[in-house]
Amino acid sequence: MPEQTIIELRILDTDFNLKAKDNEEQIRLISDYVNRELEGVKAANPFTNHIRIAILGCMNITEKFFAAQDEAKMSENEKMKEIGAINLIKEELGEANILFEKEKTKTNILAEEKDLLQNEIDEQNELLNQYREHLRQSKVESETNRKTILELQNQLFESQIELVKVNKNHIEKDIFKSIEDKIKID
Repeated sequence: MPEQTIIELRILDTDFNLKAKDNEEQIRLISDYVNRELEGVKAANPFTNHIRIAILGCMNITEKFFAAQDEAKMSENEKMKEIGAINLIKEELGEANILFEKEKTKTNILAEEKDLLQNEIDEQNELLNQYREHLRQSKVESETNRKTILELQNQLFESQIELVKVNKNHIEKDIFKSIEDKIKID
């Protein structure tokens, strides 16, 4: 059991001895407060006896106590409202987090789909580039073949001309020979 000490107090010009357990400083603060209140009542009512001063002082202190209780209740009510508001915000935050996670999942799925589509586009572009290269090579080959065909046509044409010339010479020779033969016969 904690040790008790005796505290000497003075309230409204009257000395008191009070037993206290480890809360001497608190008791002195209360005693000083009560004494200030009673001295204030005495100063406002200098010709009133000590009992009336004590009663009025008790009423003043009780009034302040009730006001403090009301304020504490209002603070408690405000605290409860704030706790309710905080809980509501927590619920909304929880719902927002759930929505955020859903949207995050959707975003991840869309990112994966985008990557797949990009891979497909890259593959299609690669095929397109291969087809373009093939087409370019085909055009080069076609142009080369066209030139070769033109050269061959020119050669054929020149050969035909030569053939015609040779035939013409041959026909002329045959005609001249036939004429010569005719002349010789005549």
